Amino acid sequence: MKREFGGRLVDMVGAIDLHCHPYPDLFPRLADDLGIVTAARDAGLQAIVLKCHHESTVSRAYLVQRIVPGIRVFGGIVLNSYVGSINPAAVEAALRLGAKEVWMPTVDAGYHAQVHGGTGGYDAQQGGRSGEGIWVLDKAGQLKPEVCEVLELVAQHHAILGTCHLSPREIVALVKAARTLGIEKVVVTHPFFKVPNLDLPTLEEIVRLGGMPEFGYCTVSPAWQYASPDKVAQAIALVGASRCLLVSDTGQRHNPLPSEALRIFSQTLFERGVSEEDIQTMTRRNQYSLLDLGSAPELPDDVPATLAAALGEGSRPAPGSRPPDPLAEACG
Repeated sequence: MKREFGGRLVDMVGAIDLHCHPYPDLFPRLADDLGIVTAARDAGLQAIVLKCHHESTVSRAYLVQRIVPGIRVFGGIVLNSYVGSINPAAVEAALRLGAKEVWMPTVDAGYHAQVHGGTGGYDAQQGGRSGEGIWVLDKAGQLKPEVCEVLELVAQHHAILGTCHLSPREIVALVKAARTLGIEKVVVTHPFFKVPNLDLPTLEEIVRLGGMPEFGYCTVSPAWQYASPDKVAQAIALVGASRCLLVSDTGQRHNPLPSEALRIFSQTLFERGVSEEDIQTMTRRNQYSLLDLGSAPELPDDVPATLAAALGEGSRPAPGSRPPDPLAEACG
């Protein structure tokens, strides 16, 4: 039974974090994949999704899953320049290997470059190369062919589509097209972050079109302060908890570990009047459905054997013995 000390503590056991940023990454990070996943497992989370601006996290998630029992670990791909921008081949490979989410461009998006003065970084930190921003609409205002090809792949694999750092206009067009092509899982990434910084009427329109806003601790953290918890609570009341997600969006050195950031964010919203039932909907139930955890196969319980094999146990020389000399054996 969870202990409480003078006031109600929101229960985070079974929560799911759809958005965190471990190391390796070109930005400085607080902890690596193993540290963040282990901390999340120890905090009672049942699943976590790893995100990186610079590479697919699908293989990383697979490897961490093999050595950390008690939590599901998933990855995805962000369509920045580092994977070839809007690259259907990279998306297809990631999805076939188990990607749960395909994110549109983040730090390389054209709108991100407009707002932050260039691609690759943020106001106070630079993580990668600077270059021409990526736009998903052509000059006529239509989605580019490669974007439509990516959307078709996401639909075929029943994956999640993340809108990321696109402009409000691009997000509306993307969500409309996604629903037309049969994509049922569209996540509107940190809508109150500096990018895209959606206003409430636009957010409400996108939710009507089928998007699910994903509110992150990083947006309201002391280091960023792009929105207040009250604004997030207002948005949840406007569109309904059944259409919203709470995530950490952390991994930065100046923010708490993702599992703790998600707890703090949830507790803060609870103390702003969001019910615990709604908190559970936005941290468990909605994510559970998006990740299809109800139909996910059971994981093999072979972590000890996997670790033993990785460490070479059983094939090590006895203490005090000398390892064979390959050169002596080869040359007689």
